[in-house]
Amino acid sequence: MSQKQSEHAIIVGGSLGGLMMGLALSRSGYTVTILERADSSLRNGAFIRLQTKPYSKSKIERELRYLASKGNNNVEAWSAIQERLRNAVAKEPGITLQHRTRIVRVGQNESSAWATSEEGQTFKGDFLIGADGYRSIVRRYLNPDKPFADYAGYLVWVGKVDEELLPKKDWKKRQLSSAYFNHSAAGTLTTAVMPGKKGGTDPGQRWIGYCWFDHSHNQLLTELGVLKDGIAQHSLYGEAIPDSLLEELLQTSRANWSKEDDAIMQIAIKDRSLIGAPVNEYIPNILSKGRIAMIGDAAHTMSPMTGAGFNDSLDDTVAIMDSIKQYPNSISRALGEYQTRRLDVVRQDVLAGQGFNRSFGRA
Repeated sequence: MSQKQSEHAIIVGGSLGGLMMGLALSRSGYTVTILERADSSLRNGAFIRLQTKPYSKSKIERELRYLASKGNNNVEAWSAIQERLRNAVAKEPGITLQHRTRIVRVGQNESSAWATSEEGQTFKGDFLIGADGYRSIVRRYLNPDKPFADYAGYLVWVGKVDEELLPKKDWKKRQLSSAYFNHSAAGTLTTAVMPGKKGGTDPGQRWIGYCWFDHSHNQLLTELGVLKDGIAQHSLYGEAIPDSLLEELLQTSRANWSKEDDAIMQIAIKDRSLIGAPVNEYIPNILSKGRIAMIGDAAHTMSPMTGAGFNDSLDDTVAIMDSIKQYPNSISRALGEYQTRRLDVVRQDVLAGQGFNRSFGRA
């Protein structure tokens, strides 16, 4: 057995970035433990615009991008990508995916790195990758002077609606894998057509994803505990959304969006399937230290309107794997090389996204 085949990687966070990182490491011979705080249910999320660029020479990039998009550059449902990655992880004997495991501390020494759960269980490995989102515990360890992402001043309502629930006359107006923008005093609403829950691509069989940037409820978010001291704490789901707010959203949608887009939002609001997610931004000044590194939203958080979050997570994964190949006998040097390759790039991506975010948040 080679050295790397005996090494064990801990990944904190089992969303898209963590799943991709786990697959990349497992397929390169590592034993992997992925620790996810949520349960195993699929996330409702809206849509992801997959990057349209030529494949690099990296085999793992080609594999991951194919898993995500089935070989196409298009718009995909968040949950569809998650399900494909989950299914691939389940087939990897070298990966253990553990749900309902909330990590509260991470640490390292000269020979190992570890993560400790709120139940007091410690998971130890040769190195650790943080893929634990904008409220990252790993970031708090790597950068204690700048541990939190900044709230960007906007809430985004996201989700998807089954097209068969919409008026039939609307079906043929929307093209598969196309995004549509609607601007008004209520913010910006983006909708996109995606393959449906059974992969259907014909009109009436698809999903319509939506993303509504809403900058008018900051005071309410504070009252609901979504914001505390200007820091986003969580998103709003289902029954946690006050009835009065839902009624306001119904009226705002009716008054500001086109008849076709309002039909989408009326369904989503009435069945409480939408998610109210605070938009956050984080410009990193560090990505790794010793045997610990972070990727994705943990490392660089930007507006979902840029469509770059998933693609940047994939690029982080590829950069780590390329760096490990460059320094196969020193994980610390490899993760340091990853930081050298990616830090300036992702900083510029977040800075570019800030202006993009504001232009769409305030129509």
